Amino acid sequence: MQKVEQRVMKKRLLAIFIIASMMICAFPVGTFAASGTINKDDKAVLYTPASDYRSGDCILSSSKTMIRRAAIMRGSKLWSNTTNAAIRKDATVVGLLLHNFTHSTDGLAYTVRSEKFKGKTEKERIKEFEQLIKEHPEGVVVWGQKSSIFGEHGILLTGVKNGVVYAADSFYNKGTRSVGIQKWQDTSMYSPLRCTRYWYIKSITIAKGAKAPAKGKPLTAASAASANVASTLKITDATKPTSINKGKGFPVAGVVQSNYRLSNVTVRITNSKGKAVITQSLNPNTWIYDLAGVDAKIKFGSLAAGKYTYTVTAKDEKKSATLVKSEFTVKAPPKSTLRISSYNAPTRNRKGYSYSIKGKITSNKKITSVTVQVLDSKGKVKLGASAKPNATSYDIKKLDKKIKFGSLAIGSYKYRIVATDATQSKTLVNKAFTVVKK
Repeated sequence: MQKVEQRVMKKRLLAIFIIASMMICAFPVGTFAASGTINKDDKAVLYTPASDYRSGDCILSSSKTMIRRAAIMRGSKLWSNTTNAAIRKDATVVGLLLHNFTHSTDGLAYTVRSEKFKGKTEKERIKEFEQLIKEHPEGVVVWGQKSSIFGEHGILLTGVKNGVVYAADSFYNKGTRSVGIQKWQDTSMYSPLRCTRYWYIKSITIAKGAKAPAKGKPLTAASAASANVASTLKITDATKPTSINKGKGFPVAGVVQSNYRLSNVTVRITNSKGKAVITQSLNPNTWIYDLAGVDAKIKFGSLAAGKYTYTVTAKDEKKSATLVKSEFTVKAPPKSTLRISSYNAPTRNRKGYSYSIKGKITSNKKITSVTVQVLDSKGKVKLGASAKPNATSYDIKKLDKKIKFGSLAIGSYKYRIVATDATQSKTLVNKAFTVVKK
């Protein structure tokens, strides 16, 4: 009897263990993350517990996540205070998300605005997505009435890379689900073209009545301003040129941020004499600015060969600083070595007789075209053949059968070979010859 009771007890304990394990596994990873140091892409930032999610909360929840990510990007440790319940009263009326609303948290007022998409094709829509993310790296809420498997739905657009769209779908980041950021095709959405409206953070300003924090509490952007503390102006993930080839571009990247509002961000390239040759200056009037927004305007490919200095400077309400200073060189491409060797050329050919051409063309650049011609005394092409090697060497003997010297009439001619590589077009052979009687 005792052995039977022991077996029953073991089975009960095993069942309890299995149930507990299932509950732990079912609970989304990251929901126990602290509110301190965290990445804006972490699942805990994207997750909404079932108790905080009502039916139809897709765009409300996405808006909440957008504000959370903006808070993290400016260094807030209180991002988790932003919940669906916290923003519901500011952002909705009878369950519908307002086109314009302002939510205050952590001493800051986040003003959200909504606009309609303009593109008519899916390619144009993705281009709009890409531009929005450059301007709003915290993310943009996108919505459409018939945009998903649920019909009306909205999700948080988080990035576009090499034409691939990424997003966080609140349907997959609530309750027992926590998948994080996905490729667009893995979310519940149909084509991006089905999205007709978007919500974005228009501005982040100090909330009315914001006060300095009590001693020992985390310092926030707004409280920093009111407490007169030092600026945290900095740049993260910045690119720095050192050496580039003439005509080639260079990606401008980096996120400028501060605990004070940014009044100016300037990207400048100066030559060896200190003269500015490229300058882009803007006034973000926000706490964060992604330099990807000016990347297309900083045209490294337009610079002549020489030495330059690349700088990024910024100014907030407290101080000015040079955040990046990098000396770099623009190198002129090596000269082309396009030439021909071991070639022959006719001098006196009998009418009706053939002539075999030979020669090897080489270059340190890819040879894009080779043309062999025979021109009469008036410059008119009588014989001709061309090739596109797309290689660094070419044997013109491959064109021999197409240049039929035996068909030429008696007279004076020129035998010409012209080749082109990546940097130049050059006449390699230009020899006069005659065709005489047999």
